[in-house]
Amino acid sequence: MLFYIFRHGETDGNVKNIVQGAGVDMPLNEHGKEQAAALRDIFADLDFSTIYCSRMTRARQTAEIVASGKRVEVVAGLEEIHFGDAEGMLSEDAHEKYADIFKVIRDIKHPEFRYAHIPNAESVQDSLDRAYKALDYIKSIEKGSRAVVASHGGLMYNLYLDRFGLRHPFANCEYFVMEY
Repeated sequence: MLFYIFRHGETDGNVKNIVQGAGVDMPLNEHGKEQAAALRDIFADLDFSTIYCSRMTRARQTAEIVASGKRVEVVAGLEEIHFGDAEGMLSEDAHEKYADIFKVIRDIKHPEFRYAHIPNAESVQDSLDRAYKALDYIKSIEKGSRAVVASHGGLMYNLYLDRFGLRHPFANCEYFVMEY
């Protein structure tokens, strides 16, 4: 099955560089709504009946705009990575405070790369385990040959790295396609 996975539109947290994982639930700002409308136009000719999305407000709002009247279904496991004690911090402050942990997380050759995490947060492996469960669920109910999924940058980054072996930070409303 082909999965079209896209990141939600911009939030004020994105603009302010706030760590907003699964513990910070911000809505789209006006620019984020415009980004979602532009993505709707890109997906206009794509044959799908449902967009599957995370429970997070920003992903759900983006999905509703992109869906343009089609069905939107919330699926557990598509949420952003939970960044634990870094949630709500400015990104630069979190990277400074947890520099040693981020150094391991960014080093894909480090033996603890997949398992390192900020206190009270998920690891890369934790996020992948739940994401693949969500994708398996979607495969089990989707009747078509493709599925459209609204998710989050950190989770997409981990999926992309796991599937393609490449690091790719995703901009708001950017998407990729993967076979799974």
